[in-house]
Order: sequence, then structure tokens, then C-alpha cells
Amino acid sequence: MKKRFVAFAILLSYCISLRAQDMQSDHDTTRYVSYRDKLTGRVYLSRKYTSLKLTPPDDELPQMKYLANTKLIVGIGATYRALTLNIGVGVTAFNPDHEKGETHYLDLQTHYYARKWNFDFLGEFYRGYYLTPKGLGSPDNTGYYLRNDLGIQLGGIGAYRALNEKNFSYQAGLVQNEWQKKSAGSIVIGAEAYYGAIQGDSALVPSSVDAVYKTLGINKVHFFEAGPGIGYAYTLVFAQHFFLLASATVGIDFRYTREIENNTDADKADITPNFNFHAGTGYNAQNWDLSLLWVGDQIHVTGAGSGYNYRITTGNYRLIFAKRFSINRKVKQMLQPINNLIENK
Repeated sequence: MKKRFVAFAILLSYCISLRAQDMQSDHDTTRYVSYRDKLTGRVYLSRKYTSLKLTPPDDELPQMKYLANTKLIVGIGATYRALTLNIGVGVTAFNPDHEKGETHYLDLQTHYYARKWNFDFLGEFYRGYYLTPKGLGSPDNTGYYLRNDLGIQLGGIGAYRALNEKNFSYQAGLVQNEWQKKSAGSIVIGAEAYYGAIQGDSALVPSSVDAVYKTLGINKVHFFEAGPGIGYAYTLVFAQHFFLLASATVGIDFRYTREIENNTDADKADITPNFNFHAGTGYNAQNWDLSLLWVGDQIHVTGAGSGYNYRITTGNYRLIFAKRFSINRKVKQMLQPINNLIENK
């Protein structure tokens, strides 16, 4: 009887050991530690942006860039498993430069980072821009050329899969619910798609800069782009706590563009590269994280009628302090539907 009990105890111990190994098999715990079963809370400062750069086909003409006068955002947020919710408000007191005009905007950038997949959703609705460099296009050549009528609307999604998720964690650098303790990287593959419009009440380029563009009367540009992409992400770790994250992907997209000029359409279909990047640096520890992040996309559009290249750049900067909290069994049971929905994603 005693021998049977010992044999049963050994077998039970072996099964428990196998179960424990299986629970940890989704990643190498010597590379990074996961706190996905904890609640990660954060406070942050952020500034979002969507800009438009115009490059004329004639090298003798200057490049132009329309910038939005956006607000500094103060926010709070939380992450559990791969689900993140952030809420922020704009602080007008930190934006006193009325010389640059006023921008009305709704920026719905959303980023979802899971163990294997990361998704970037774009919903940009901007109206009201100023032209740089200062003085270009303005009547007195000293102030900013303001375009309160100029608007950019952009919607899209990028979905990319990290192939080395057992050693490399996007979440450690971007949503603070994991801790990358050793340097690691990963190839990322996926796809993206965008639809957008640029429009104004009159020609997009000032007549004092390019009279030919003014004659064409181009005041609207619509485009659709979609295609596969590939890239690489790497986190460099110093002394287990300090980290530097860099991730870049290039999408080879089919592009369809329509310039609307004097109530006529100029259409063009071709192939274009587009770029997506994530960058961050900071200090990560067992219970808290301090980081500075930068996320952005570059989308290229070429007009058939004008020959202009329109480059839309959108993204945000964010300074974050995050703290991780343990949650009790009752709260875990309440959050179980989230576990079932996104387990192993």
C-alpha cells in the first residue's frame, strides 16, 4: 500500500510539473515576464498628429507641409490581458499659439497589442491646417498661411504577426503589462489597407507658390491602398530594466488615386511602399514602468493630373507612468469573458 502511495505521489508530481511547463510554454520566462493576469493602470501625456506633405514634380518649386494645431492630452488608462482602454482630454492651456490657427479634429487611433498579433486602427478626421515653412504662401511672407477649410479624413487598419513571440514581447514596450528582461527581436508579417480623402474649398497649393496647380483647380484627392507587409522589431535591454524598442514595417500596396480638378477626374493605379513604425524607451520593473513612446504611419499618394506626391503622416507621442496591481479571485471571475475571448492571442 505504501509503495502504491509513493508511486501515485510521484505520478501526481510529474503531472503537475508537466502542467506547469505547459502553462509557461507560450513564452521563454528568462526573456520576458508576463503580468497579463494583473491590472496595469497608467497616467499619460500625449499629443496626436496628422500632417500632409506636398512634393511638386518640379524640383525648382519648394516642398510644403501642412500641420495641425493639436492639443496636449492628459489621460488615464488600464490594460488587462491584451485589452487596453485609455481616456484622455485636451488641455487648452498648453496650446497658446493662436498664430497657427485652429484645428478641429477627431482622432480615433487605436492600437491592440497581443502576444502574437498587433493591430493599428486609424480613424482620422481633421479640419484646419497651417503651412510650413513659416511665410510660405502668406500675403506678407511673414506669418503662417492658414487653411481653415483644409481637411483630411483617413481610415485604415494594419495587422502584423510577430513570429518570435516566445522571446520577444510587443506588450512589454507598448502597453506595459510585460517586462522584457533580455534583448530579443522578431520578424513581423501581415497586411494593411487604407482609404482617405484630402479636400479644401479651393486649390490645395497656394497660387503664389505654384500657379499651374492653381490653374488645374485641384481641391480634392481620394485614394485607396492595400497590400502585404513585412518588417522587424527589436528590444535592446540594458541591465534588465532599461529598454530601447524599435519596430518598422514596409507595406507594398496597390494604390488607386483620384485627383478632382475643375469637376473632372484624373485617375491613377500603381504600386507604392508605405511605412509603419513603433519606437519607445524607458525603465521597466516588476511593479511599475516609465516610458516614452512614438507610434506612426506614413502613407504615400501620387496625383495623376498634377504629378504631386502627397504624404500623409499620422501618429502620436506619449509619456507614460504605469503601475501593476494584483486582482482578487472575484474580480478575475468577472473578467473571465475577456480571458476566453483573447486567450493566446
